Amino acid sequence: MSVVKGSSRVLMIDAFSTLHVGNGALIDNTYKLCRQYLGEKIDILSIDARSNKGRFPVVLDDIFTGYGGSFLNKLSYALAITLFVMVECLNVIVLNGRVRVPWKGRYALMLGALDRSDICVSLSGETINDHYRPHMYLRLLTYYLAVLKGKKFIVFPQSIGPVFRPLSKWLLRKTLGGAHAIVARDRESFALAKELWAGCKVKVLFSPDVATTQESIARPLPVASQGKKVIGITVSDIPRDEMGYQGDYLRDLLGGIAAALDKESYQILMMPSNYRHNEISQDYRVCLAAKTILQEKGFDVAILENEIIHPDVYQGMQRSLFAFISTRMHVGILATSAGVPTLMINTQHKIRSYMSLMEMDDFVLELSSLTDVAEKVSALLDQNIILREKLVANNKRLREQVGVAMSSLAESL
Repeated sequence: MSVVKGSSRVLMIDAFSTLHVGNGALIDNTYKLCRQYLGEKIDILSIDARSNKGRFPVVLDDIFTGYGGSFLNKLSYALAITLFVMVECLNVIVLNGRVRVPWKGRYALMLGALDRSDICVSLSGETINDHYRPHMYLRLLTYYLAVLKGKKFIVFPQSIGPVFRPLSKWLLRKTLGGAHAIVARDRESFALAKELWAGCKVKVLFSPDVATTQESIARPLPVASQGKKVIGITVSDIPRDEMGYQGDYLRDLLGGIAAALDKESYQILMMPSNYRHNEISQDYRVCLAAKTILQEKGFDVAILENEIIHPDVYQGMQRSLFAFISTRMHVGILATSAGVPTLMINTQHKIRSYMSLMEMDDFVLELSSLTDVAEKVSALLDQNIILREKLVANNKRLREQVGVAMSSLAESL
């Protein structure tokens, strides 16, 4: 029997850290859409709960908090999580969940949140990807536990693939084949999802990324000159193995940007999108290196402070930019959704897929095509007004598609 929206309790089961602006955009907008379409009582499990406590009513530590680092640390987490899920799955299958195992700490928190919920939502954005094995396998086990417990499990809009291992394909069908719905956020992911779960009970839907619905107001920029137009730049420590690229892209990218900009008319704001508690993230270090290179070329360059920036604040600053250039997807989504002319470097397969939805294919460059950067940046400047109008119109269209998908989910529950 479906639970009506007003009484439904939702568990956002796998939030990452708002230290990454993109993950913050996923958390904020998933929460907003869940409240609007699924239910107003929402618990959040996060691997970095402290970065969101106070921002949402209930934020709990996920059992994956602290996962990563050394092989031994990953192994210890993998063994503990696998044991936890196996015991609880057997409890459901054999004993109908009648036994209360005395789990402690985060395991008890997760189980309590799971048992209280009616609907479980995965919001991670890109868990279903063979490049993220074994993390993907561990997450799938926790999803399967939710499905076994009879929860309406929904994978919110995310990139799906690449999936090339036979074991992965089998495990995806086994763990999510009985879920309520899987929502793909681009055309390629939608096609792959229909293939992966063909013949399964789970519904496969399409919706653009939830970050396309981000709301914000324009904010002032931390730059020295008020007379020059500001170009925002996000550079990052790119996933080289995933993209099969081992070169040094930074100088080629910045050289092209510098060639297209007049130093007397434009200044640069470096906008890192990934931070760390009490440390400097690798992405921030890359932005610092870019700042030095551009200053050596004679540009006025500023950089955002090394602190958590929530997506509404980040996008608010983007609204005051003349143009934006990024190697990270979600800050590119935030910029384009705000109508800011944007050039994206395709450092992950999902970036081109998103820009295609926005009809901005001409403003995505492969890492192998960085010689075209100057030409593309010049086009951002020359076509600025036209591009802004097109981006606003296309974002409106994507927002409507998100609304259609969410309404369909709500009606199906």
